[in-house]
Amino acid sequence: MYSAIIYDAYGTLYDVTSTNKTLREISPENAADIGALWRKKQLEYAFLRQKTGTYEPFSRVTRDALLYASTVYGEPFSEEELARCMAAYEKLDLFPESVDVLKKQTHTKNVILSNGSPDMLHPLIDGSDAAPYLNDVWSIDAVKQYKPAPAAYHLALSRLQLPRTDILFISSNPWDIIGSKSFGFDTLWINRGGIPFESGHVLPDYTAGSLTGLLDVQPPQ
Repeated sequence: MYSAIIYDAYGTLYDVTSTNKTLREISPENAADIGALWRKKQLEYAFLRQKTGTYEPFSRVTRDALLYASTVYGEPFSEEELARCMAAYEKLDLFPESVDVLKKQTHTKNVILSNGSPDMLHPLIDGSDAAPYLNDVWSIDAVKQYKPAPAAYHLALSRLQLPRTDILFISSNPWDIIGSKSFGFDTLWINRGGIPFESGHVLPDYTAGSLTGLLDVQPPQ
């Protein structure tokens, strides 16, 4: 049994595609394409800043990525439209199973470790049904090193003050699984798309099609 479980937020507990509802109000024809490119560029911009040592908070990275994505589709969003979409990131839908799984981990410390900046994370989590079942929410902004940099995972390790073997890390993002597994955590990959894992890298310890798979790895007590 694990003493602590670290969850990624975006794409693992919370569905980032729920921003498409707001995008459809602004750009009905291109909403899905803008949303997909927004997420792709959001990650690319974060990784680029990590590699170049030019850290900016995830809220800035996310806004820049959205401006690029909207421009690609011929309609750079106005300041008001950018603000509406950024506000949607503070109200993402939880995946249907998230709360039920969290509430069954009553004998485990449940924490979030996210690339999200505090100004994005805290409104999202404090306003969601997951909040009562989370012991802590940690942003890599504290060390200004984006996952999958080792320093990001060390932030969680230092705050939990547990051996790595007592910690399970959960993410839907393969790069996050590779980073956390390389750091020394056991990992559970949430593979909602049913796709192969990345080639040539460390593999997750466990794989499941949804967060419900955690209940097989760590049964409720």
